[in-house]
Amino acid sequence: MRSKAAMKVNANSSGGSRQDGAVLVVSLIVLLVLTLIGVAGMNTSVMQERMAINSQNSNRAFQAAESTLQALLDDVYDSNLDLLRESMQSGDDLSSVVDVTLDSENNISGSYQARFLGEVFVTSGSSMDADESSNNLKGFRYELTGEANMANTGASARVYKGIEYY
Repeated sequence: MRSKAAMKVNANSSGGSRQDGAVLVVSLIVLLVLTLIGVAGMNTSVMQERMAINSQNSNRAFQAAESTLQALLDDVYDSNLDLLRESMQSGDDLSSVVDVTLDSENNISGSYQARFLGEVFVTSGSSMDADESSNNLKGFRYELTGEANMANTGASARVYKGIEYY
C-alpha cells in the first residue's frame, strides 16, 4: 500500500491542476498592448520631429526674407536709388524683381522689389521743413518686398517694409 500512496503524492506534486496555457495567452495580450503603445509613441515622435523641422525651415525662410530687405535698404542707405527711381517711372509703380542667392549650400534663394506708393508733402512748420518759408519739401513713400524660398522643403516667406524717403 505504501507504493500506491507514494504514487499519488508524486502525481499531485508534478502535474498540479491544468491551466491550459492561460498564462501564455495573458502574457501575449500584455505584450501586444505594450507593442501597440510603443508603436504609437514612435509615430508621435516622428510627427513631432517633422513639426520641429518645418518650424525651423519656416524660421530660416523668414530670416532669409528679412535679409533680402536689408540688402535693398543697404543700397538705399548707400545712395543707390536706382530701384526706387525705376518704381517711380514704371506704369504699374513696381520696380523689377532682383534675385539674390542667399545660401547656396541649403538652396535658399530670395528676391526683393520696390513699389512706389506716392508723394508725401510736408507742410510748413513741421520739423521736416528745413526752410520755414518753403512749402516745396516733399518725400516719397515706398513699400519694399522681400521674399525667400527654400528649395525641396516648401518653406517660403514674404515680408514688407514701408519707408519714406526725403
